[in-house]
Order: sequence, then structure tokens, then C-alpha cells
Amino acid sequence: IGSSEIQDGGGPESFPILPGSHLNLSSPVLEFIKNVIVVLELDPDVDTEVQHLKKSLLAQIGVQEYSTQAKWQNPCACFILPDVFCSECQECRDVDLCILPPLDEEEDQESNAAWTCDDCGTPYNSEAIERRLVEVIQRKCVRYQLQDLRCVKTGQVSTRLLSRQSVTSQKLQLDISRKDLMSELQILNNLAHHYRLEWLHETTTDLLHTI
Repeated sequence: IGSSEIQDGGGPESFPILPGSHLNLSSPVLEFIKNVIVVLELDPDVDTEVQHLKKSLLAQIGVQEYSTQAKWQNPCACFILPDVFCSECQECRDVDLCILPPLDEEEDQESNAAWTCDDCGTPYNSEAIERRLVEVIQRKCVRYQLQDLRCVKTGQVSTRLLSRQSVTSQKLQLDISRKDLMSELQILNNLAHHYRLEWLHETTTDLLHTI
């Protein structure tokens, strides 16, 4: 890696917003290093060489080898919608909506945004998928609002109103955390934007600003 790439490696704006985007990425150089290293680490025969390479590359950009920054995370989230039915070949399968279908070189990702059947290549009914996603997130929000508080130690439901602690003086926690709900809402919002699902986009945008 040359000094010019390190100094002018871009910033958060260098990363495209895709349906599965869920990490706050800031350094293209760092992410490139982590992705190359995680692939090389698949071969145990060169593990020693890979670890030396990893240490050297991270040192060049001022990142410590064992810091949280150097830890690889999958940049693509996973949102699986079960039992998606294809009207052409009659197949029913679970579909990871965050994975983009492969395109030919002359195809444009934006103009050809659609989920397709793996067996016959027929586009799925996007309106039916959108309707199911709205129902999923509405049920999830109801569960979030009506959920109980539990003791972090015993897992028992708290029965004391307005209490900050359980009967064992331990902290109380939610079954569905706000962070998890917001993460799922953001993923669905990205999906709605990419696939032009106006109803889902409006629903998730409103919830992101109110929860």
C-alpha cells in the first residue's frame, strides 16, 4: 500500500449504501486490508505468513493488531424472509433479501432491482414481499412496546412497576433491545430504498424517527 493511498483513501462517503449495509465504515484502506486478510486466513498452511502480513499492513495505517478496529465483521447484514413463493416454477424457498442477485456487465443494478427465483430466474412479486415485510416490522414493534423487563441474573419477569432493579437488586433488561430493533428497521429501510418499496420506506422511516 502506497503512502498516497493511505493519505487519500477516502472516507465514509466512499462506501455505497446497499440493502445489507449495517456497519459504520470509515476507512476504505482498513476495510480492504481486513477483507484480504480474512480470505487468506482460510488457508492454514500460510497462517504464519498471513499474520505477519496483517501486522505489517495494520501498522502502516496506524491500527493496532488486536484492536476492535482490526476485527473483521461481515459488511452485509442478513434478513431472511421464509417461504417466498415463485408463481412460475411453483418453488417455495427462504430468501435472504440482503443479497443482491448477480447481473451481467451491461445491466444496471438500480434499474434492474428485483428479487428473482434461484431456480428459474423469474422475479418474485415485490408487492407481496413488501406487504409481508410491513407486517413483520409492525408485529416486531408491537412486541417491542409490550415486552416485559427481565432480571439480568435470574431471567424472571419484573412485577414491580417503575422499578429500575429486580427483587435481587440486579439490572433489568428487555427481550428485544432498542439497538436490535433500530438495526432491523435500518436494514428494511435500505431494502425499501434500493428496491423502491414506497410503503415500506415510509413505514420504516417514520419508525426510525419515533422509536
